[in-house]
Amino acid sequence: MLYEAEIPDRVRSRQRAEILHGSSRAPRLLINGRFLTRPLSGVDRTAGQISAALADLAQGQGLDVACAVPADAPDDGTIRALLRFPSSVPIHRSRFKGYAWEQLVLPALCPGWTLLSLCNMGPVLRENQFVLIHDTQIYDMPESYAPAFRATYRLLQPWLARRARKVGTVSEHSRGRMQVHGLAKGRRIEVIANGADHAAFGPVDGGVFERHGLEPGKYLLAMSQAAPHKNIAMLLEACTKRADRSIPLVLAGQAGAAAFGLEEANLPEDVRFIGRVSDPELNALYRNARLLLFPSHTEGFGFPVLEAMSCGCPVLASRGGAVPEVGGDAARYCDARDEEEWTRSIQALQNDPERLAEMSAKGRDRARQFTWQRAAKQIMSALTERTMQEAEVAAIQ
Repeated sequence: MLYEAEIPDRVRSRQRAEILHGSSRAPRLLINGRFLTRPLSGVDRTAGQISAALADLAQGQGLDVACAVPADAPDDGTIRALLRFPSSVPIHRSRFKGYAWEQLVLPALCPGWTLLSLCNMGPVLRENQFVLIHDTQIYDMPESYAPAFRATYRLLQPWLARRARKVGTVSEHSRGRMQVHGLAKGRRIEVIANGADHAAFGPVDGGVFERHGLEPGKYLLAMSQAAPHKNIAMLLEACTKRADRSIPLVLAGQAGAAAFGLEEANLPEDVRFIGRVSDPELNALYRNARLLLFPSHTEGFGFPVLEAMSCGCPVLASRGGAVPEVGGDAARYCDARDEEEWTRSIQALQNDPERLAEMSAKGRDRARQFTWQRAAKQIMSALTERTMQEAEVAAIQ
């Protein structure tokens, strides 16, 4: 009997090629499609983009991919359009929905297939599963979440992280925080960074400027979310203290003025809440903003930083969580707790075209390193690791 180190390189190379290019040993993938039932969030975007990249990979390499969805998911045609699924990808639809579907129905579906749960949660009864846990905000910033949500995640997520065959996250920061909080204790946690090419190559709706009375190139942009860890209240204060307030702060997202104790009718002229925007509208806003402001106390990844960079928008961000890991040296940083530093930095950058141009170029270069195809291949590599080891044992027996 040969030990693993004695397996000839040519055998190892052939087996890896067979697994990654469609042999029967490759895992068959069942995507947990519960994310399709919710308004799009960063976590849901990750699931959708990785699912689409895996479908593309499957077509080129002969892998088996299917998707399971609860009763309240969109119709099959809409799902195929969203996720670029060809007709060869089966969609398994249930009569049940919500946690009941995910925890009681999904575990028994397609035995032998590897379930991909890409949005923090999955069925705890299913061991053959890759679960992607994006952050530990329920522990680090519990005030950002409703009590019922916190309780559910604190009950189920540790159990899930212990039982799932593979556990991943989106940044080294999140991996470290998972270890601190005992999630997947003693286990290897894969780091699968998000992509940004959906923004770089997505459609652009320039009509957003006329609809909201904005002038391209003459506004600061921020994502408006009410969760305390997003730190938007501090940003509003910092912007109102600028000496030069001729460039307005535009806040796009679900949280309006009332979420921050403000009245829409009494807002200063240089603060504008424009509500939710479509992806094409957001791409237009990124491409024409003077600067993206991203002040979060903590982030598991920091999607807007990378999206903005991919569109050529300079970024001024906090040092919270994974943000510096994502932005690298292409962004400028401030302490999330230092309002005066934010005021000074915004004031210095907003009228410095040379520095902004430099940040834009570095940001584009940085964002090119993050693609969804790369993320999909990293997941496949993690899943085929054990499969290849089993194939090697079989080859020498």
